[in-house]
Amino acid sequence: MIKFSKKSKIKKHFYNRRFSISSQIALIFGISTFVFVACFSFCITAILRSSVLHQKSEDLLNNSVRLCTSLSSPEVQNELKRLSDIVVTDSVNIYRALQNSYDLVGRVVRQERIPYYISYTLYYKYEGICYLLASNDPYLPLLQQTENFVPRRYYEKAYYADGDLNILYLTLPSGIFYVQSSVNMDTDSIDKMLSILPIIMIALSLPLIAVSFLSARLFAARLLHPVAEITRTAKEISASNLDRRIAQRDVHDELQELGTTFNDLFARLQADFEREKRFTSDVSHELRTPLAVLLGHLDLLRRWGKSDPKILDSSLETLYTETKSMQALIENLLLLSRSERQNQPEMLIIRLKPLLKKLIDDQLLIAPEVQFTLECEESATLFTNSDILVQILRILITNSIAYSEKPAKICIKFVPNPKQLLICDKGFGIDAKDIEHIFDRLYRTDESRNKNTGGSGLGLAIAKTLVQNLGGTIKAQSEGTGKGTTMKITFDK
Repeated sequence: MIKFSKKSKIKKHFYNRRFSISSQIALIFGISTFVFVACFSFCITAILRSSVLHQKSEDLLNNSVRLCTSLSSPEVQNELKRLSDIVVTDSVNIYRALQNSYDLVGRVVRQERIPYYISYTLYYKYEGICYLLASNDPYLPLLQQTENFVPRRYYEKAYYADGDLNILYLTLPSGIFYVQSSVNMDTDSIDKMLSILPIIMIALSLPLIAVSFLSARLFAARLLHPVAEITRTAKEISASNLDRRIAQRDVHDELQELGTTFNDLFARLQADFEREKRFTSDVSHELRTPLAVLLGHLDLLRRWGKSDPKILDSSLETLYTETKSMQALIENLLLLSRSERQNQPEMLIIRLKPLLKKLIDDQLLIAPEVQFTLECEESATLFTNSDILVQILRILITNSIAYSEKPAKICIKFVPNPKQLLICDKGFGIDAKDIEHIFDRLYRTDESRNKNTGGSGLGLAIAKTLVQNLGGTIKAQSEGTGKGTTMKITFDK
């Protein structure tokens, strides 16, 4: 037996828990706001850091150039050269020489008004050795020389006993000497502020994120309120109240379009349901009469038919006729059901006149008394399925023969533009009130006449479904009873 851990049960409960769309939208909006604020903070910080670094680099470069220019004057260079020679060669007077060089460089720095935060070091290279001549921060190391007047960042962790070394420095030549100037980045308040700026902005944005989450949730809930109404109405609709519809808002948006689509769907479902109810009722009515006849004759046979040959023959004939009628009805119902579920059939371009001639010849073998007229050009073609087209025409021709005085007169005519097939007869015709219903299943215009002809009221419904499968439309035209009927099939291609 498998036992689920407590963790898996909690996880399963979490996934099964309903999380509303408004909450999802609000959560996504809140997370998006947080990510945007965070990215914006880091981008702003990076831009400010770059701007501050550029400003400090420009400041360092300008002051360094001014200092080097002043130290490059001939008087200063000569004095510095004399003092540097003493430092290199005279170990006895080295301290006095260093003091003089410090004083000299200090006077130049004060004259040029070099800012206090600029650190500088003046050194002299002799035989690969650097000799320090002046500095306002002797703890700074001599670093690798820079190139192209571009300051360089230098960082060394735990350089001092109480901190790191983090400077921006620049090395420039001044005559035969070198000046290394630098700016301490750690002591700059702006740089420190930039370090914590993202954290400050994110912290300040938390109330904004909370407000945006709540606002988005309220807005989404209000926006999705019509969806809840649609869901509630859809749940309330059942077979007993298919006429219920979703209330429409006077707002032209996607939700209004969704409500209209659902109402159209419910209308189609109601029409289909009513049609199926009527169809079931009609089938029950159609089967009730032959079943009553069958039961009556079976009861007659059981009582007296066994000993009376006349009753036996009459009842057996009636049983056979009614059974064949029921079989035809059921087969037509199955054919209609299959036709309604049929996919798009294979379509080909066919020559129409030979197909119509063969159809007429086949029909004459069954009903030789029928008088056919064919009006179709030899070159006429049609993009269709020949088997289904023949099946449709046979239904229409059989219907015309059944509802015409003998001999029936039928004309088959093809119109090329627009492409139409017309089946015209001189039969009983159709009353105006019945025209729009003759393609309904089990609809019959004259019960007694249909009974005599053996019709079930499904032929034209089957024909209409097959025509729709071919991508066409069928329409009936009649000037009234006794004036004939024209069945017009229109093809889209």
